[in-house]
Amino acid sequence: MKKKSARKKDTGLSLRATTALIIIIFLFGFGGTMWYYAIHKVVYVRTYDIHIELVDENRAGFNVDPTLDFGKLPVYGGQVKKFMNLGNDQDFPVLVSIQVKGDAAQFVQLEDNDFTLEPGEVKKLSVYAIVPENQATQGIYTGKAKITFLRS
Repeated sequence: MKKKSARKKDTGLSLRATTALIIIIFLFGFGGTMWYYAIHKVVYVRTYDIHIELVDENRAGFNVDPTLDFGKLPVYGGQVKKFMNLGNDQDFPVLVSIQVKGDAAQFVQLEDNDFTLEPGEVKKLSVYAIVPENQATQGIYTGKAKITFLRS
């Protein structure tokens, strides 16, 4: 009588090949999603530098350039208001989102954030640099304001 050999039947991919296949599928899915978002969702991104100088004086100096350079403010407390004109030149509505980062962000306040602009609409947005009374330290504070226009 002959003995039957106990061979395993090969039933599919190895664990290593299966893991690699799952990772590849995940990366293609993630990459495709990011590509779609970047091409079809994001319309425009603009970044502005923010500059605030706090001085130990009882007067303010200001900058009239159309930037977010707020000039000099006293450490004793003060407020500066600047305007930004944001417009939509697309033929569809866009959602505008503004993020302020950096050490100057603690002093910057926006009149409005996360709003929709209709086609052809222009909005005058107020941006404030507010220094609380006797709660700030003398120095130069910088940051960035990132404005993102998304297809809504």
